[in-house]
Amino acid sequence: MNHGYIIDLFEFARNGRLVTGDVHLMALSRMLTAVPEDVAEAELASQVFHWRIEGFENLVPRVNSMPQSELFLKLALNGPMWLECQRCLMPYQEFLTSETTFKIVTHEVKADDISLVGQDKFEVLVGSKQFDMKILIEEELLLSMPIVPKHSVCPVVHASLVTGSDGLVEPLPQTSKKKREICSPFSVLASLKRPLGKHGK
Repeated sequence: MNHGYIIDLFEFARNGRLVTGDVHLMALSRMLTAVPEDVAEAELASQVFHWRIEGFENLVPRVNSMPQSELFLKLALNGPMWLECQRCLMPYQEFLTSETTFKIVTHEVKADDISLVGQDKFEVLVGSKQFDMKILIEEELLLSMPIVPKHSVCPVVHASLVTGSDGLVEPLPQTSKKKREICSPFSVLASLKRPLGKHGK
């Protein structure tokens, strides 16, 4: 565990702190499981994600009482990630980006109650005085990865996956019409259906 990522999340947000930094891909064990085997270790060693975390406090007015304090955390992430294209099965880099605002609560029950309200402007995050930001950073990076990773245009398409021209740089070689007729089973059926001669031969 990198103790540089351990913070008092309540104090961080209450004081409106802002911190930026980088995290190496090699330090994120769950992210590494998504990296294709063909990617060289030298490439992985230089791979970093940039992050920015900002805490802030909102005071919500309440009738006949003091305003209620609500704590928030904004996390922004970006950086390239090695993935395997599901169309050509070759490694490629996908630029990941994410920006999420979290409402900080004190325990799980309260988090569940807020989630049931159906808020869509923020996620709910259970805070602590020993909060590991690296875990949150990795979770958000995992969520930002595409469900089906693929090139916008593949350099080649794996033979087992070819279903059409989608993703091909160059079209597949065209077989001549005459050759297709000879090879096609339908041409054999067509010959059986030809009308018989005058003498039935």
